[in-house]
Amino acid sequence: MNASFRALAAAGLLFAASCASLPASRLAEPPGVDVVREQLLKDDDATKTVRGVARLAFEGPQGSGSASQVVVVALPDRARVEALTPLGTTALVVTLRADEIRVHSVLRGEYGVGRASPQTLGKLLKVAVPPELLLRLLAGLPPLPVRARDPRLTVVPEEAVVRVESTDGVYWQRMWTEANEPGIARGEVGRAAEVLFTFAFADRQPTDGRRFPFEVRVEEPATHSRVRVRYERVQLNLPADPDLFELPPPADPKTRRIDLGGATTPQGGSPRG
Repeated sequence: MNASFRALAAAGLLFAASCASLPASRLAEPPGVDVVREQLLKDDDATKTVRGVARLAFEGPQGSGSASQVVVVALPDRARVEALTPLGTTALVVTLRADEIRVHSVLRGEYGVGRASPQTLGKLLKVAVPPELLLRLLAGLPPLPVRARDPRLTVVPEEAVVRVESTDGVYWQRMWTEANEPGIARGEVGRAAEVLFTFAFADRQPTDGRRFPFEVRVEEPATHSRVRVRYERVQLNLPADPDLFELPPPADPKTRRIDLGGATTPQGGSPRG
């Protein structure tokens, strides 16, 4: 064995020895279950309204598209969403008030009133999500509220994360945190044995006392349709004028009236069921 080969072999042995002496990296530990529970309750209590500008993108069997949106949510059951054109003008306005949805398509000259339901929202978002659950997702919260004294609430460690399970009415939710992060990262919502949709939160940023997820993703397994909401800016708990959620029929007599389902559209005022 020549000198150069012996030197190379010795260097290799030294490298192997140095690698062997390095301590094994510790596996990530899940956040404490009490910390996760308290964070869920705190976020819920700390979120009343959300205002933001977001980019909404959808894709599925019916096609794909994206647009900038101005979003206002007043929990638990009111919202206003304005879709903008590339020039920043309003193309479409949607309001939700409890179980009623109103839509005004400025570009197409259409106005409709209907019952807010997963099916109605599915026509707009391509993903059929119960309205009250959708509003919570837009507010960066789990779809179902987590109640401190609910005996069905389960918060347990699962490998490097924490799993949370709860129910509300006919729906159930199963969620997981990130490792070393008490906020919810992903989950699924179902009814009986059926998973209705999955969701994920990402890019949490400090916002008005919360670590708000600036990215929300929702997917409907049955149709392989998905929606991604990417907030550009967010403000929490600003006063929300009730008039924001009113969307009376346009004065233009050329506006075409459409029925969105579940309610009839009068010539003015509120819909008649």
